[in-house]
Amino acid sequence: MKIIGVDIGGANTKITEIDEKGKHNIKHVYLPMWKENHRLTEVLKNNCPESDFKVALVMTAELADSYATKEEGVVAILDAVLEAYSDKIPVENIEVFDTEGNFISVEEAKNNHMRVSASNWRATAELIKEIDENCIFVDMGSTTTDIIPIKNGKVLANDNDLERLMNNELLYIGTLRTPLSFLTNQINFRGTLSNVSSEYFAITGDVSIIMGKISESDYTCETADGKSTSLEDSLIRISKVLCTDLNQISKEEAIEIAKEYYEAWKKLIDNNVSTVSSKYGLKNVIITGLGEKILTDALESNYNIKSITELYDKDVSLATPSYAVAKIMYNRLKI
Repeated sequence: MKIIGVDIGGANTKITEIDEKGKHNIKHVYLPMWKENHRLTEVLKNNCPESDFKVALVMTAELADSYATKEEGVVAILDAVLEAYSDKIPVENIEVFDTEGNFISVEEAKNNHMRVSASNWRATAELIKEIDENCIFVDMGSTTTDIIPIKNGKVLANDNDLERLMNNELLYIGTLRTPLSFLTNQINFRGTLSNVSSEYFAITGDVSIIMGKISESDYTCETADGKSTSLEDSLIRISKVLCTDLNQISKEEAIEIAKEYYEAWKKLIDNNVSTVSSKYGLKNVIITGLGEKILTDALESNYNIKSITELYDKDVSLATPSYAVAKIMYNRLKI
């Protein structure tokens, strides 16, 4: 029997299929749930085996503003999952991984929505603690960064987003979708500490492209102006945060703007990881996600770093929660 691990995020749905021999295949679908949540059933139907499979599910998309509450989001997502798979497999073949590290039924998940809300990091933690029982795992995706302490094999993070935000375990900065105004409200330009615009002119995806940390094909979300993900268009967008353009400033100066934002970005990462590191006395860090190169730049001088790309492969790093939850179920069934 095949296993599919499904991670339904706010911007991306990731699906890992593990076959009977343990071989994995990973799919990524850009699905902005704040405006296209109605497509979820279709996406799931189009990316699964025909029959004889089990589903291991995690989610974060319940926070999308297409839903008024997390409970509404969880129930709607689970209903979409049931609609997608109900004509292929029995409902008992669908299980949801919760923030306590357990699989529960769809019905139980509906009745206990906070247990499965934003549960994807916990699946990753179960995978990571098999690699290092004393570490911080840092996962930077397109939208957020999870900073999860593991000590003596125990996952010590808080179990909901509010408390993780309050305790430096969740940083709402990602490789692609973060507006640059979140990183800082002043940068050095032409020898002056300058104010910047807070308009939605550019996002971290533009900085990632300009700094060479991702490829154009990695830039999977919409750009701020709806134009291409090329270096040229990223430079145009980033010039606008200083209310200028490439007629008024040079491309070299636009690159310097990106470098200023990149330094602020790295500092925010380092500050949050340092807080968690000091609290738990942890210096080993395992990094994963689209932002691995950025995390390395931010943390390599102060921590012992291993990456999921090196330990597994790039596909697993880009979809760690879906791979992890599939692997957990696969291992359980093999016992």
